[in-house]
Amino acid sequence: LFGLSGQIREPLELISGKEQPQEGGVFRFICKDNLWMLEKTGRRTAVSNPEFTTSSLVNRKETRLIHCFTLEPREPDYFFQVNNDLQTDPTSLFTNKSICSLQTPTGFRALVGLIYSEVTFKPKDGVDLYNMKNITEDELEAVLMEKFDVKLQNKMQAVNRRVFLEF
Repeated sequence: LFGLSGQIREPLELISGKEQPQEGGVFRFICKDNLWMLEKTGRRTAVSNPEFTTSSLVNRKETRLIHCFTLEPREPDYFFQVNNDLQTDPTSLFTNKSICSLQTPTGFRALVGLIYSEVTFKPKDGVDLYNMKNITEDELEAVLMEKFDVKLQNKMQAVNRRVFLEF
Protein backbone atom coordinates (compact mmCIF):
# COMPACT_ATOMS: atom_id res chain seq x y z
CA LEU A 1 0.00 0.00 0.00
CA PHE A 2 3.04 2.18 -0.44
CA GLY A 3 2.82 3.67 3.03
CA LEU A 4 -0.66 5.10 2.95
CA SER A 5 -3.72 3.78 4.68
CA GLY A 6 -2.50 0.24 5.48
CA GLN A 7 -0.21 1.57 8.21
CA ILE A 8 1.11 -1.63 9.77
CA ARG A 9 3.53 -0.24 12.34
CA GLU A 10 4.37 -3.24 14.49
CA PRO A 11 4.97 -6.89 13.57
CA LEU A 12 1.82 -8.97 13.31
CA GLU A 13 1.47 -12.53 14.60
CA LEU A 14 0.64 -15.01 11.85
CA ILE A 15 -2.40 -16.42 13.67
CA SER A 16 -5.64 -16.88 11.75
CA GLY A 17 -8.58 -14.94 13.18
CA LYS A 18 -6.65 -13.04 15.86
CA GLU A 19 -7.52 -9.32 15.98
CA GLN A 20 -4.36 -7.24 16.38
CA PRO A 21 -5.07 -3.56 17.16
CA GLN A 22 -2.61 -0.86 16.11
CA GLU A 23 -2.87 2.93 15.71
CA GLY A 24 -3.96 2.59 12.07
CA GLY A 25 -6.76 0.09 12.78
CA VAL A 26 -7.34 -3.54 13.67
CA PHE A 27 -5.48 -6.10 11.57
CA ARG A 28 -6.46 -9.74 11.18
CA PHE A 29 -5.04 -12.67 9.25
CA ILE A 30 -7.51 -15.21 7.91
CA CYS A 31 -6.31 -18.52 6.47
CA LYS A 32 -8.56 -20.45 4.07
CA ASP A 33 -7.25 -23.44 2.10
CA ASN A 34 -3.59 -22.41 2.64
CA LEU A 35 -4.31 -18.88 1.36
CA TRP A 36 -3.54 -16.20 3.94
CA MET A 37 -5.43 -12.92 3.74
CA LEU A 38 -4.64 -9.79 5.72
CA GLU A 39 -7.62 -7.59 6.51
CA LYS A 40 -7.75 -4.18 8.13
CA THR A 41 -10.76 -2.79 9.95
CA GLY A 42 -10.53 0.96 10.15
CA ARG A 43 -12.53 3.74 11.72
CA ARG A 44 -15.01 6.34 10.57
CA THR A 45 -13.37 9.08 8.49
CA ALA A 46 -13.83 12.81 8.97
CA VAL A 47 -12.72 15.02 6.08
CA SER A 48 -12.09 18.65 7.05
CA ASN A 49 -12.25 20.11 3.52
CA PRO A 50 -15.71 19.57 1.95
CA GLU A 51 -14.08 19.61 -1.51
CA PHE A 52 -12.60 16.18 -0.74
CA THR A 53 -15.51 14.37 0.92
CA THR A 54 -15.96 12.17 -2.17
CA SER A 55 -12.25 11.82 -3.02
CA SER A 56 -11.09 8.32 -3.92
CA LEU A 57 -8.09 9.00 -1.63
CA VAL A 58 -10.38 8.74 1.41
CA ASN A 59 -10.87 5.18 2.65
CA ARG A 60 -14.56 4.51 3.19
CA LYS A 61 -14.58 0.73 3.61
CA GLU A 62 -14.77 -0.34 7.23
CA THR A 63 -13.01 -3.65 6.57
CA ARG A 64 -10.88 -4.28 3.53
CA LEU A 65 -8.49 -6.85 2.20
CA ILE A 66 -4.91 -5.58 2.18
CA HIS A 67 -2.88 -8.56 1.01
CA CYS A 68 -3.10 -12.27 0.10
CA PHE A 69 -0.27 -14.79 0.13
CA THR A 70 0.69 -18.41 0.70
CA LEU A 71 3.54 -19.71 2.81
CA GLU A 72 5.16 -21.27 -0.25
CA PRO A 73 8.74 -19.97 -0.60
CA ARG A 74 9.25 -17.75 -3.68
CA GLU A 75 12.33 -16.61 -5.54
CA PRO A 76 12.72 -12.93 -6.52
CA ASP A 77 11.98 -13.79 -10.18
CA TYR A 78 8.43 -14.71 -9.14
CA PHE A 79 7.71 -11.01 -8.50
CA PHE A 80 9.44 -9.58 -11.57
CA GLN A 81 6.46 -9.49 -13.95
CA VAL A 82 3.97 -7.90 -11.55
CA ASN A 83 6.53 -5.29 -10.44
CA ASN A 84 7.35 -4.52 -14.06
CA ASP A 85 3.65 -4.17 -14.89
CA LEU A 86 3.07 -1.78 -11.98
CA GLN A 87 5.89 0.43 -13.30
CA THR A 88 5.01 0.32 -17.00
CA ASP A 89 1.31 -0.41 -17.52
CA PRO A 90 -0.48 2.77 -18.67
CA THR A 91 -3.45 1.92 -16.39
CA SER A 92 -1.29 1.47 -13.27
CA LEU A 93 -1.60 3.97 -10.44
CA PHE A 94 2.20 4.21 -10.39
CA THR A 95 2.41 5.48 -13.98
CA ASN A 96 -0.44 7.95 -13.49
CA LYS A 97 0.39 9.62 -10.17
CA SER A 98 3.46 10.91 -8.40
CA ILE A 99 3.35 9.48 -4.88
CA CYS A 100 5.21 10.48 -1.72
CA SER A 101 4.18 9.28 1.74
CA LEU A 102 5.53 9.48 5.26
CA GLN A 103 4.35 7.89 8.49
CA THR A 104 4.03 10.32 11.39
CA PRO A 105 3.67 9.44 15.07
CA THR A 106 -0.10 10.00 14.86
CA GLY A 107 -0.93 9.07 11.24
CA PHE A 108 0.63 9.85 7.88
CA ARG A 109 1.26 12.49 5.24
CA ALA A 110 0.82 11.84 1.56
CA LEU A 111 1.26 13.70 -1.70
CA VAL A 112 -0.56 11.94 -4.52
CA GLY A 113 -0.34 13.92 -7.73
CA LEU A 114 -1.10 17.45 -6.57
CA ILE A 115 -3.26 16.50 -3.57
CA TYR A 116 -1.58 16.87 -0.18
CA SER A 117 -3.11 14.96 2.76
CA GLU A 118 -2.42 14.76 6.46
CA VAL A 119 -4.25 11.95 8.23
CA THR A 120 -4.44 11.81 12.01
CA PHE A 121 -5.53 8.59 13.69
CA LYS A 122 -7.85 9.05 16.64
CA PRO A 123 -8.50 5.48 17.83
CA LYS A 124 -9.94 6.59 21.19
CA ASP A 125 -12.49 8.73 19.35
CA GLY A 126 -13.18 6.05 16.71
CA VAL A 127 -12.26 8.37 13.82
CA ASP A 128 -9.46 9.21 11.41
CA LEU A 129 -9.17 12.90 10.50
CA TYR A 130 -8.32 13.75 6.88
CA ASN A 131 -6.96 17.22 6.17
CA MET A 132 -6.60 17.50 2.39
CA LYS A 133 -5.85 20.26 -0.09
CA ASN A 134 -4.85 20.82 -3.68
CA ILE A 135 -1.41 22.28 -4.20
CA THR A 136 0.02 23.96 -7.29
CA GLU A 137 3.10 22.98 -9.28
CA ASP A 138 4.76 26.10 -7.79
CA GLU A 139 4.15 24.81 -4.24
CA LEU A 140 5.43 21.30 -4.97
CA GLU A 141 9.09 21.75 -4.00
CA ALA A 142 8.22 23.59 -0.77
CA VAL A 143 5.71 20.90 0.28
CA LEU A 144 8.25 18.14 -0.42
CA MET A 145 10.86 19.94 1.68
CA GLU A 146 8.64 21.13 4.55
CA LYS A 147 6.42 18.07 4.94
CA PHE A 148 8.67 15.20 3.77
CA ASP A 149 12.21 16.59 4.20
CA VAL A 150 12.87 15.83 0.52
CA LYS A 151 15.01 18.13 -1.60
CA LEU A 152 15.23 17.28 -5.28
CA GLN A 153 18.22 18.07 -7.48
CA ASN A 154 15.99 18.84 -10.47
CA LYS A 155 12.59 20.48 -10.74
CA MET A 156 9.84 17.91 -10.42
CA GLN A 157 6.92 17.68 -12.81
CA ALA A 158 4.13 16.00 -10.87
CA VAL A 159 2.35 13.19 -12.69
CA ASN A 160 -1.32 13.79 -12.03
CA ARG A 161 -3.45 11.94 -14.58
CA ARG A 162 -7.01 11.12 -13.55
CA VAL A 163 -7.34 7.64 -12.07
CA PHE A 164 -9.81 6.14 -9.60
CA LEU A 165 -8.13 4.75 -6.48
CA GLU A 166 -9.77 2.06 -4.39
CA PHE A 167 -8.22 1.43 -0.99
